[in-house]
Amino acid sequence: MYEQQTRPRRVRAETLDALDADNPAAQRSRRDLRRLHRVMGTLSIVLGALDVATARPPQRILELGAGDGSLMLRLAQHRAMRWPGVAVTLLDRQSVIQPAALAGLRAVGWTPSVVTADVFEWLQQPQAGQWDMVLAHLFVHHFAPPELSRLFGAIAASTQIFFCCEPRRSTVSLVGSYSVGLIGAGPVTRKDAVLSVHAGFHGRELTAAWPQVPGWQLDEYPARLFSHCLLARRSGG
Repeated sequence: MYEQQTRPRRVRAETLDALDADNPAAQRSRRDLRRLHRVMGTLSIVLGALDVATARPPQRILELGAGDGSLMLRLAQHRAMRWPGVAVTLLDRQSVIQPAALAGLRAVGWTPSVVTADVFEWLQQPQAGQWDMVLAHLFVHHFAPPELSRLFGAIAASTQIFFCCEPRRSTVSLVGSYSVGLIGAGPVTRKDAVLSVHAGFHGRELTAAWPQVPGWQLDEYPARLFSHCLLARRSGG
C-alpha cells in the first residue's frame, strides 16, 4: 500500500548542484551520498528491478546523473559475470567521476565512457544513440513536471528499459531526511536531503509523467523505507 501523502511536490534547487566539483563541501556531500545509498539499500533495489526487467544481458547502459560513478561500479561488480563486456556511459553535468570507479569498471570487463553535459542537450543529439538500458538514481526528483515529461520523452525514445530509484515523498522519509546527521552527513547533505524528500514521488506520479504511447509496460512502486521507483519496459524489448 502507498502511504497517504497530501502535500504536493515541491522542487527547489539543491545546494550541491550549485557547488564547484572541487569545493570541499561538495566532496563531502558526495561521500555522504555513498553512505545514503547504502542506508537506503539502493543497490539491492536496482538489482532486484533489473533481474525482473532483463531477459538477456544488456550491451549498452547509460546512467544519468552518475555522480562519482561508485554506484555503477558496485552494480557492475555484482553483474559482470552475467553481463559481460557491457559498454557503460556515465553522464553528469559536472566532471566528478572518480578514476578509481573507471578503473574498477575496466577491471570487471566493462568499457566505461564519461560524458559531461546537460542531460537534455545530450539526449537530443543524434549521436546519443540507442541504449539497452537507462538508469537514474536520486536524479529524476530534480525536475519539475514540465521538465520531467520532457526528460521521460527523450528517454523513451532512446532505450528499451528505464529504471529510476528516487526519494519517496512520505512522512517516514521526511523524518529520515532530518536524521541524516546521525550517519555523519555534513551541512549540505542535511539541507539537501529534506529538499529531496519534498521533491520526491508517491503513488503514480512518475507513471503520469511518462509518454502516453503504446508499447510500454510501467511498474511504479515504493521500495524499502525511503525509496520510490519506476521500471519502464518496452513491450517485446
